Amino acid sequence: MEYTEESLALLDTAYILASEQSYIALFDTMLNACVKFTNADGGTLYIVDEESKRLVHLLDMNLTLDQSQQSSYEADMLPAEDAETNLFTYIYRHSIIRNIPDIYEEKDFEIRAIREFDARNQYRTRSVLLSPIAIEKHDVLGVLMLYNCKDGDGNVVPFNSACETAVKSLTTQLASNLTNMMLLQKQEDLLDSFVECMTAAIDEKTPYNATHTRKVAQYCEEICEYINTLHTKGELDDSWVISENDKEQLHMAAMLHDIGKIITPREILNKASRMSAANFNNLYNKLEKIRLMLKIHMLEGYFDPADWAVEDRKIAEFLNDLLRMNTGEFLTDADIQKVDEMAQRTYTNPQGDPPIAYLNEEEQKALHIRKGTLTEDERKQVQEHVVYTERILSKIQFTAKYNKVKEIASNHHEYLDGTGYPKGLKAPQLDKLTRILTACDIFDSLTAEDRPYKAPMELPEARKIMESMARSGKLDSKIVELLFDYMEENFKRPLKPLLLSTESKPF
Repeated sequence: MEYTEESLALLDTAYILASEQSYIALFDTMLNACVKFTNADGGTLYIVDEESKRLVHLLDMNLTLDQSQQSSYEADMLPAEDAETNLFTYIYRHSIIRNIPDIYEEKDFEIRAIREFDARNQYRTRSVLLSPIAIEKHDVLGVLMLYNCKDGDGNVVPFNSACETAVKSLTTQLASNLTNMMLLQKQEDLLDSFVECMTAAIDEKTPYNATHTRKVAQYCEEICEYINTLHTKGELDDSWVISENDKEQLHMAAMLHDIGKIITPREILNKASRMSAANFNNLYNKLEKIRLMLKIHMLEGYFDPADWAVEDRKIAEFLNDLLRMNTGEFLTDADIQKVDEMAQRTYTNPQGDPPIAYLNEEEQKALHIRKGTLTEDERKQVQEHVVYTERILSKIQFTAKYNKVKEIASNHHEYLDGTGYPKGLKAPQLDKLTRILTACDIFDSLTAEDRPYKAPMELPEARKIMESMARSGKLDSKIVELLFDYMEENFKRPLKPLLLSTESKPF
């Protein structure tokens, strides 16, 4: 079988229409092909939103006038009052092809807009072919209008049956691909909605890092853009380029990296001090009561006034330090020594009742937490959130577009030297996107203003800590360098509001 040049070109166009993933390129290819295959002067492509039934994209092209424009917007496409006299509305509602030899002789439709176009451009629209963009028995997605078909001598003639066949083939192909793209977009929108829901749930779990997830996602997004900008300037080699898909994967992973905290007990996530408020008050009141009883016993002659003064001063000094030791970021060796000395002391009344420990075992354990507010058991429970993150994300059927999300999110607490958790992975198992997320997560933990147990670090101090972690083999030194080079120019509080998805929407 021999194929003509035109038939081969039609097949090529059909392939492009079936494989193109950009809406704008798809529309442009479609209109250009229809104009070319029908030898028309130009055409107009209207795309209608399936749900709102409103015009959302318009593409105009006129070869004779050398005019072309396209725009995305929302406008009424289907006015009820002239549903049967408006050309485009009629084709949209009835899903039929209409071939009109001379539009000025058409009595059934109102053509004021066409007349105004002709008058404005000293043009004469004559033959018109209108076609719905639809698959058989499916919703109409838009309308195509072609005008002024020309013969070999350049004369305007009516569109013939071959033109109708070519246009029907191309509009059906467009409708098929557009339907698939919209379905895929709806799936991605549903996934985005789920991510947004989960992010809100994570942030609501604790008021003390309510913006952490979104800030980490934003940092990741900005660092990727910064890296690509440096590559464009020739300052980074090709191995550093981060594709659009990788940026979207990293963004989603960042939004989901703490999803496992939904399972972590709220009282642990919200633990702003080493001791709970109730336990702190109980200890404070107990020691004040012991001071009072000791003074009474001294006045009653049971204690030597000099011995009482020494004991009272020790308790008073400990009470003065207690609030700081309960809420401070770090406890020193001297603090721990004070706690242990107090835990060895007991109060016994003159009647010989059982002695009361100044600090019981639970109180001493809480005040032995050198850094942060969590006990070792509580810290292990928090670290388990990464395991839960992997389990939860394993239940989600990510498309191929997001095939790295689970791995990136689940490994954000792993270090290059194998000392991270929960798997103890090492550098060869941690890709660039995971390394970026890890660095951004640590950066926000150091600089965040909403942690009750510590003040936010300034950039120089945070940089010093993270560079030390890089030198010891935990973090990627180049990523740390790039992160702080960018942050020193751009880091500000508060951050701009974060959009959920970095991907542009269809129209």
